[in-house]
Amino acid sequence: MTVCRKPCPSCPWRIDQDAAAIPHFRLELAEALAATCPDSRGMGPDFGAAQFACHQSRPGEEIVCTGWLATQGAAHPGVRLNVALGAAPVDALSPGEDWPPLHAEFSEVIAKLRASA
Repeated sequence: MTVCRKPCPSCPWRIDQDAAAIPHFRLELAEALAATCPDSRGMGPDFGAAQFACHQSRPGEEIVCTGWLATQGAAHPGVRLNVALGAAPVDALSPGEDWPPLHAEFSEVIAKLRASA
């Protein structure tokens, strides 16, 4: 699992960014990412669920979104497995000290993206 040091400048998990900052933003793709995060009851995602890819990834060469990993990764069974196997560092599951403020929940991210699309 490729893990970046900190969220990119246009990361949707950053509180200070919106859809206008994301190159080639498509709302339907963003909405499909709900399955990568716990739902409103705190349940999920399912084992085998996709991981939230960085919008700067190339198709077929996706890397995980660092903002998502730091805020939602601990809830994702695939991420927990990668950490247990040593394929991802445990410190990637929380924001670093010098990081920008991040949204805590996917519902906050998607509401912002819908409003700014």
